[in-house]
Amino acid sequence: MEGVEPDRGQRQRIVAGIVGIAFFLGAVWLVVTGGSLGTPTPKRTPSRSEPPRPSGAPTPIAPEDAVSARVGFVGIPSASATPSKPKDGELVLEYEGRRFATWYQVLVYADGRMIWQREGNLREGANEASTGFLEQRLTRTGVRMLRSRGSAETALFGFPWRPPYPASWLPPRAWEDRTIRPYVPSRYAVCYEALWRAIPPSRIVAWLPRLAESLLRAGVADVRFAGGWLRGFGGTCSVLATAEARTVALALEDAGLRRDVFQQAYGLTYSFEARGVRKQAVFRFEPILPHGEIGCSGCG
Repeated sequence: MEGVEPDRGQRQRIVAGIVGIAFFLGAVWLVVTGGSLGTPTPKRTPSRSEPPRPSGAPTPIAPEDAVSARVGFVGIPSASATPSKPKDGELVLEYEGRRFATWYQVLVYADGRMIWQREGNLREGANEASTGFLEQRLTRTGVRMLRSRGSAETALFGFPWRPPYPASWLPPRAWEDRTIRPYVPSRYAVCYEALWRAIPPSRIVAWLPRLAESLLRAGVADVRFAGGWLRGFGGTCSVLATAEARTVALALEDAGLRRDVFQQAYGLTYSFEARGVRKQAVFRFEPILPHGEIGCSGCG
């Protein structure tokens, strides 16, 4: 009858029904989630029988890979670095220029080495501005495949090129070792000249510590410059073994010569201050590439 409240027994049956439904829903939630009320489900802990994940293991570098450590360097490698072999090589393909506003230099040798550098921040590169010289290894088949494509630009950056890696269109059989490693030269050229007034190179090296002076005098050589860098260069270059170049660089450091701040992301350059004049003379360290030319670090 309208307006009449239910009796006490009816109210008890309603309450009991509500409690029963709530209990049933709670039990279902526990079964589905495996949790307990008020306590978060703990994360699974790997058992002792599971094999540990490897750490620090080398990973082949391919354009599709998501991570890689920086391996490039600018300047002179550490004493423990293994030089690239063979020391000399026949250059069969060369490209230098811009690809989608990014400067590249790529050198392919008959023995399969592909030595390259580019500007910008590449995950394998030396820093955010430059990669330094990097090296990969092609098979003889890979070299032939590149040479059959016509121009160097088409061969290295043709479809389906995957930026930012040159020759990335090549199939697996074209690669002996696709891993990106630093190119470690066996020799360096140390080139030096006066900037503001004519000073004979023999006098410039006379300002240096005796050990550096003797190494540079003994190594004076006539060399070729890759890519035409140092046009109008009026100084002298000395060709030194990498260990000797490292010795000269350390001697310049000890003598207080300044590293060129702008160039330090691209290469190793020192300036000599004499009689209060900054950059009275400069010393530039560049690798000698397998085909005998002096490299040009970050010339783009």
